[in-house]
Amino acid sequence: MKLGRPGFILSLLVEICVIAGIVIYGTFYHDNYSNEGGLVQTIQSAGIIPLEVSQEILDKEETDDKKGGTYAVVPSFRTSTYRVRNGDNLWNIARRNNLDFYTLLSVNHLEKANKLSIGQKVKIPNQRGILRTLQKGETIEDMALMYDVSIRKIIRVNRILDPYSIEPGTELFIPGAKVTLAQGREILKQSGIPAEFCWPVNRCRITSRYGYRRDPFTRRRAFHSGVDLAPGYGARVSAAMNGIVTFAGWMGGYGKLVVIRHAGGYSTRYGHLSRISSRIRKGRSVSQGQQIGNVGNTGRSTGAHLHFEIRKNGRTLNPLNHIN
Repeated sequence: MKLGRPGFILSLLVEICVIAGIVIYGTFYHDNYSNEGGLVQTIQSAGIIPLEVSQEILDKEETDDKKGGTYAVVPSFRTSTYRVRNGDNLWNIARRNNLDFYTLLSVNHLEKANKLSIGQKVKIPNQRGILRTLQKGETIEDMALMYDVSIRKIIRVNRILDPYSIEPGTELFIPGAKVTLAQGREILKQSGIPAEFCWPVNRCRITSRYGYRRDPFTRRRAFHSGVDLAPGYGARVSAAMNGIVTFAGWMGGYGKLVVIRHAGGYSTRYGHLSRISSRIRKGRSVSQGQQIGNVGNTGRSTGAHLHFEIRKNGRTLNPLNHIN
């Protein structure tokens, strides 16, 4: 039906009122915390702006949020179930799913995380983070400050409607949580994983310490990346912490070498071994105190001893500052 000028104006006013109503609804009726997709999704759902335009704005919102902007566009927390297969451990399960070790530990509440059994169910979250129980006296703001995460992301990933009505005992997923050393140790402790390194051999004489020294071959000043321990030829060598073997074999100046990867970016190296235990192979899980070999004199060595290193993210550390 053809409208006259007054009818056209009336129709235009009605349309403007509808759009204004949707804008007001998306902005004020939904609290800034609980409006999961933001104003753009509210308008988009009404079909007022094209999909490609709304997505462009949503992308901008996500970029703005990284700079502390108004909206946090993050997926809701959910998990899928995986059944453990032969050769699996939490480290390789996490790696295959682009997760970190602490994420799997916190989500699964495992009492013995290093002893998975075939067929055991493991929860696989859809993103990195930490699942944490809200303690008495704690608030959602405390969680945001504790793990250096936007409070809006915590609210939206957990689909929280009222952030001030959360009861103690509620489990909250903290997306992208930045875990400190102390927090990581607590997660390891709750999962039955020792959080400190132990001596790889019985207490013995230290023949060379960490740091600069005179090289025994060249007699020049050189950096020594570990400590040399001399308990005697053939003495038992044990894993200093639970982990996964990443190398077991001959490696240049190290001679017979075992390398173990641990949680939190740590790794340990055990060099100059006379023998590597038969069960110690790449990909195998080892427990703290488990024998991995025997002290020897292989490689670039002047006498029977264990060359022991601790590294974090590839950088060497003084082992004597980290051994319990």
